[in-house]
Amino acid sequence: MLSIQNRRARRGPSPRRGESVWRALAGNPSYRRLWAIGGASNMMRWLETVALGFFVYELTGSPFWVAFVGFLRLLPMLALGSLVGMVSDRIDRRHLLTAGMCLLVFTYAALAALGLTGRILLWHVATGAFLAGLVWTVDFPVRRAMIAEVVGPDRLRTAMGLEMATSNFSRMLGPLAAGAFLATVGMAGAYLTGLALFIGCVAMSVTLVYRRPATQTSAAKPLENLVEGFRYVRSDAVIVTTLAITVAMNVFAFPYAHMVPVIADETLGVGAIGLGLLFSMEGAGATLGALLIAAKAKQQHYTRAYLYGSILFLIGILVFSRAPWYPLALALLFIGGFGMAAFGTLQTIILISKAPAEVRGRVLGVLAVAIGAGPVGALQIGLVAGFLGAPMAVMITAIAGIAAITVSVALYPAYLRVKDFTGLRGVPHLSSNQPRSRTAITRM
Repeated sequence: MLSIQNRRARRGPSPRRGESVWRALAGNPSYRRLWAIGGASNMMRWLETVALGFFVYELTGSPFWVAFVGFLRLLPMLALGSLVGMVSDRIDRRHLLTAGMCLLVFTYAALAALGLTGRILLWHVATGAFLAGLVWTVDFPVRRAMIAEVVGPDRLRTAMGLEMATSNFSRMLGPLAAGAFLATVGMAGAYLTGLALFIGCVAMSVTLVYRRPATQTSAAKPLENLVEGFRYVRSDAVIVTTLAITVAMNVFAFPYAHMVPVIADETLGVGAIGLGLLFSMEGAGATLGALLIAAKAKQQHYTRAYLYGSILFLIGILVFSRAPWYPLALALLFIGGFGMAAFGTLQTIILISKAPAEVRGRVLGVLAVAIGAGPVGALQIGLVAGFLGAPMAVMITAIAGIAAITVSVALYPAYLRVKDFTGLRGVPHLSSNQPRSRTAITRM
């Protein structure tokens, strides 16, 4: 058992009396840098998502190729997510973060040069999407674990709420910028923006003050360490159910975004600016929802809000797929954004709160694998759209998503009643050969 002093040290300093949590976060330079890097990364992620969808559809006229480029962007998460999480538990996370930002600087410099000279081709943007996905794979087990370590559990909900509000604001701003670029200077403008953003991210990462916390990380071989992470996840029913919902959302919900450029063109009859506004309305709803969660969400409501938010988002895109009018489509995506906020914010909070520091990177690595199920959904929705059209493909996958989430919670109905998150208080070292009871790790 850890002493009271050691447990307090692991949780980090508590806010001083009279000091708001918001002010404490603003006064934390390490958190400010991590938050800013996340904001820039998410801004470019959504700018590129919209720009690529529009560019590829104009180039090929094929919903399948639009979805396939999305598949390439998500593929690294599936293939390498757990490996990155395991590596991040063994070496300095700041080095991984900096390396990823440097890779994107070189990638966007090359793509911007190709765009400015008029030589950019489909395989160029597909390669860039894959490399961007590779760096995004680093974000979940590395940068978000760093946020938890530099703020401590007392400020975690607010820190992650602000993180998701910023992510969702970039989800609103990025698509608008993409629409403006596509209507004027084309893909080159999008890539030049990415180059500027990630040069700034490299500077912030290099100057970040970060000390890896002392944990009981195993000296076992890398493969054994990876197995330990999966073993811990399997032993906690709350984490398993949270990840099952994550898989369902990434397979059946989020791939709808690949079909939005097609629906915008064929059904709603809007161009690049109108397409950007569609994505932005979802981001606006998600931004407001994330701020509300950061200010009001209570621990005893985490799992319920996570579940209901996921279903709300699926219902939103289901009705969106049948919307005949552009204003109605905008309203539906705005409402769906609130569900997105609950899913995106509470997903990370639940997992970080349940996982102790010594396995947190590996648990978030398993989360990256769950998110990496997205390539399956991207190919699936692309194939269905090729036969039945984009609106029907979105409707079918949304219904399948609602069914999958319902089954996940039906297998563990106690998920709706979870009130205690004890992971940050420490657990026995996972490398011990002693058998561990489920109740030693999972407390409801």
